[in-house]
Amino acid sequence: MKKNALFFAALLTLSGCAFDGPEELSRLTKEDPEFRQMIVSRDQTNAQIKRIKEDLLSKKRAVDAQVEKFRKDYDVYAKDQNIKIEKMRAGVEADRNTLKQSIEAAAAEIAAKEKELRSYQKTLEDVKGVLREGKGIGLSAQEKQKWEERVLMLSEKIRPLSEEIQELKLQSRLKKRKIGFLR
Repeated sequence: MKKNALFFAALLTLSGCAFDGPEELSRLTKEDPEFRQMIVSRDQTNAQIKRIKEDLLSKKRAVDAQVEKFRKDYDVYAKDQNIKIEKMRAGVEADRNTLKQSIEAAAAEIAAKEKELRSYQKTLEDVKGVLREGKGIGLSAQEKQKWEERVLMLSEKIRPLSEEIQELKLQSRLKKRKIGFLR
């Protein structure tokens, strides 16, 4: 019987310790004023913690709203700046295209002038050939002078034409270098 009583007492003690209901708390706080003060302190601490958490959540929401506003503002700003960048790049591209067109026009002009130069050079060679071969034909002094004037005239046309071609080629090379700097 003693064993049963001891067992029953232990069971009551253990079940009492496991039971944390409001009645038990009320009983403990009435019996122990120091413990009551601990419970009051706990309740105050929990209330402060709750206020701090609510304040934190409120600040987080405010900051999140600001961040979202900043993101939207940035997106609008970035879009405007990207449009400006594209316009600026288009301007540089237009300059590059202008130079390319100028090079193409110069290339066509060079080709035409080189064709003209080859024609003059061939004619000059033909005229010189007539003069060389003409010695055996017996050209009069007047005819010989006429052929020599042709040689002089062709030579005078060839020299500036050659210089023009060289100048056009130089300008084309410079424009190509300029294009390289416009990248």
